[in-house]
Amino acid sequence: MHTPERVAVSLELAGIGARAFAWLADALCIFLAWVTALLLYSTSGDLFRDVQALSLAGQLLAVLSVFLAGWGWDLAWETLGGGRTPGKRLAGIRVVRADGGPPGLADSLVRNALRAVELPLGYAPGILAVALSPRRQRLGDIVAGTLVVRQGRFDLSSYDTPAPGSGRRFPLLRGRVHAALDAGGFERLGGFLRRRNEIEPAARARVAARLAAALAMRAGVEAPTAAEAETFLEAFAAWHAEET
Repeated sequence: MHTPERVAVSLELAGIGARAFAWLADALCIFLAWVTALLLYSTSGDLFRDVQALSLAGQLLAVLSVFLAGWGWDLAWETLGGGRTPGKRLAGIRVVRADGGPPGLADSLVRNALRAVELPLGYAPGILAVALSPRRQRLGDIVAGTLVVRQGRFDLSSYDTPAPGSGRRFPLLRGRVHAALDAGGFERLGGFLRRRNEIEPAARARVAARLAAALAMRAGVEAPTAAEAETFLEAFAAWHAEET
């Protein structure tokens, strides 16, 4: 995979262990959420009596809603959280599209809908698919065209002459970089900062200015001047390292 600047993008695939840990952590979160909801409801009513009072269709709908909560949990977090549920965040992994970008609603919907095939069989089809697939994709990932990758950290020591404390030069970026920088963009930014001294000065300035303007627009901040473009990119990397 390459960017328009011909910077190679390599993503480290997540294995079964990390994915299993993330699933267990999310399952625990969902369980605790339901327990909390039941405790709160019990202060004002009797849930089991209320459910028994429902018609058969109502009871089936209530049971179905419990099972759908698991799907909704992953769907919401993957779509709104840049491919990371709380469990995936703890495991240091995330869901991305094949090009490294964050999954959209349709992507997450498809990959999670296939759980209906895997869940009744104890996730055996998904485990086998991850173990045997060269891209470690479960069935939902194969159909949706998504990957589960490890969330890398920005290693500022690998950059050429990074500006010390550059993150403080652009404080408005704090808390905004992850929403503006997906996994593929993360790799592109790192690739440019690592190889910028190899680029002809005029081309280097053009690429830096274009990249800084695009990232500023995504982050919702004012674009830096051409002279500050590389400092802005270093700040982006610095804030990303702090927030990852």
